[in-house]
Amino acid sequence: MADDKIKISWDEVNSQQVDVKIKQNAALGRFQEHYQQTQQMPPPLGMSPPALPIAAARTRTSIWYNTVFYMSLFGLIGGLVAWGVSEVVDLVVPNPMEQFQEARLKALEIFDRQRRGDLSEADAEAAMEKVKATYKNNPYVKLIFSSLPEAERQSRLDEQRTKDQWRDFLQQLVWFALLGIVLAFFLSIADHVVGRNWRSVIVNGSVGIVLGLIGGLIVGSFINKLYNAIGGGASGEDISMTRQIFARAVGWAILGLFVAVAPGVVLKDWKRLAIGLGGGLLGGLLGGLLFDPVSYLTHNGIASRLIAIAAIGLITGLATGLIERAAKSGWLRVVAGLIAGKQFVIYKNPTYIGSSPQCEVYLFKDLNIGPRHAAVHVIPGGFELEDLGSPTGTLVNGRPVARVRLKNNDQIQIGGTSFQFQEKAKTLA
Repeated sequence: MADDKIKISWDEVNSQQVDVKIKQNAALGRFQEHYQQTQQMPPPLGMSPPALPIAAARTRTSIWYNTVFYMSLFGLIGGLVAWGVSEVVDLVVPNPMEQFQEARLKALEIFDRQRRGDLSEADAEAAMEKVKATYKNNPYVKLIFSSLPEAERQSRLDEQRTKDQWRDFLQQLVWFALLGIVLAFFLSIADHVVGRNWRSVIVNGSVGIVLGLIGGLIVGSFINKLYNAIGGGASGEDISMTRQIFARAVGWAILGLFVAVAPGVVLKDWKRLAIGLGGGLLGGLLGGLLFDPVSYLTHNGIASRLIAIAAIGLITGLATGLIERAAKSGWLRVVAGLIAGKQFVIYKNPTYIGSSPQCEVYLFKDLNIGPRHAAVHVIPGGFELEDLGSPTGTLVNGRPVARVRLKNNDQIQIGGTSFQFQEKAKTLA
């Protein structure tokens, strides 16, 4: 029996299983050969050392790569920059009606405090004189506190409003357009700055600027009508802080719809677009809710705008990160490599992985990774990983693969970067 020869039929030689096994062995051989060669040769000046095997790769994580953290951070920075830009506009071209609204809110608080008995009549008068002095150059404030008969005073107020109508409209358009541009830009580039994909920073940032501009112009064109229709800006006995707050929040919420949708537009993915819309809407709504209460408490329009606009950016980024975390169905988490801790949510089909900035999963500074090294395909009920003929191969759980169905917690090695594939239980086969 020991001398019997093993017989293999021609059909067995040409079977698909044999082809797959040969490709796997060839890929493993290329990976091992490439690794041994790179270990024996020093890396070129300025380049990173060769990739380490999965077991030897050094794992490090950073909060910097946490989606909720960096989206909140970039949103806050965007809000602060947007506030600074808006204050420059107000400083160069002050808006008389905005100043009048600030003066009116301060007068409202003085009346309330006097009615509650917190201020004496003399103290209330002194406080009102201070308000008059602060806004002494504002035509509306001067008319409101003038000794003119009521009919003549109202007539002059109407004339002043007509005179300022177009100027206020154009200034409002510019103001909201600048806010939309700045907020949308910072929220659009956050993910790609963290991933150091500067090509995508330019692409997404440009789209964000355009969308922010459109959103700002749309909101600026009708915000006053909407604000007054809901009840904002009411005067006299009809003043209602609740209506004022609600009116302001609705306007900011509409602007928020435009500031976080650029990534979804670039990816042409409805799910990512919906995440941006939801985050922007929530951020604008909650930020707008803070505007009038802060102004009422601080008696300072600058402070109220600072807190409200910064809050809009912060909450929009936070909400976008949280909604993305809740809505994602499949993602790759980097567990070892230069960007350990970062997650790549799989939206686009296919999602390319490689050293080219055009890849959705961009892995830089690694000679062992091809421009388009591998791809993740979204299939009914799950995901598949395909090696795109890369010279060093793609490993899943330590084995080279050509194309394989991914399972939850699969370990993927591509060059010097290790991923853990994760998906929600509802999508598992």
